[in-house]
Amino acid sequence: MRDTHFDFQHKVFSCPGAYFAIEPTSKEPVLNIMLGDLNAALPFPTLVESFQIAEDSHDARLLEVVEKGLAYVKQIRPGEQIPGELLDGRASWSVEDKHRLIAKGRLIMQVVSSLSGSERLVVDADELEQLVEDPQTTARMKEALGRIGEKLGLTGNVEQYLTDRVDDLAQELSYVEALRDRFKHIRGIDNKLTKLEQIYRSDRTLCSEIARMHGLLRKPLREYDLVFDQADAQTGEVINALRSFDATVQFIRQIRDDMRARLLEWEDLLQAWDEMPLERSQALEQLQKQTYRFLASRFIETKVWIRR
Repeated sequence: MRDTHFDFQHKVFSCPGAYFAIEPTSKEPVLNIMLGDLNAALPFPTLVESFQIAEDSHDARLLEVVEKGLAYVKQIRPGEQIPGELLDGRASWSVEDKHRLIAKGRLIMQVVSSLSGSERLVVDADELEQLVEDPQTTARMKEALGRIGEKLGLTGNVEQYLTDRVDDLAQELSYVEALRDRFKHIRGIDNKLTKLEQIYRSDRTLCSEIARMHGLLRKPLREYDLVFDQADAQTGEVINALRSFDATVQFIRQIRDDMRARLLEWEDLLQAWDEMPLERSQALEQLQKQTYRFLASRFIETKVWIRR
């Protein structure tokens, strides 16, 4: 338990409803507890000083782990298991079956297309499903695994070994597919802002803000597309990915963790836009303002002018 769970010892961590989170304004990790009728958010320095948590104590070291863990989950409660990313590299969150199927389908098509010497990266989910279910794909997959086994100098039950490795890679990549799917909702915000311009076309001030928001969104959209392109390129040459299996898994997990941390910042905003009807309302206008503040605080580009 001590190596895998947040087993704090001080009584303050046993308060009913206690949980750790990132404070939205300061971006600092805090412990949220109820003190009488007051909901208190205690930054870690205040927590350590107020409750006399000794430096280098078990609780102090766990607070450092909490701070790292909040990059992967939004909340941590005392007693919970430490996020897998910090224990053995596995993800602490789950994916849907459709993301596993997409990841597996892409890898199968890359293995099959390796027979021709030019691997094919299939992106469309419907096309993937049709290709994977084609009986010819199964036969070509078997042949391709044999060829890959020869190139890698494998012996023994090569087909089963490589099938297992493909399954393992597909499981790792399913998290990237889930993140890719969720990040489409960021582009969805851009599309919804375009519709917002039509709804409020008579409001010049709001439309001017939306125009600036489109510009601010271009930066994260460009950055995120680049990261996903890197993930696709790393696994696009499936023979090299299988040859350097451990390094490939490590690379995929680095991208997974980086994109997951970025997505957590967006999650509340994405959920709000997913639930917001696109019709004139005070709530929609408030969400537009909230989104503008979010984008401006993170993606505005500034220039430093130096007098010569």
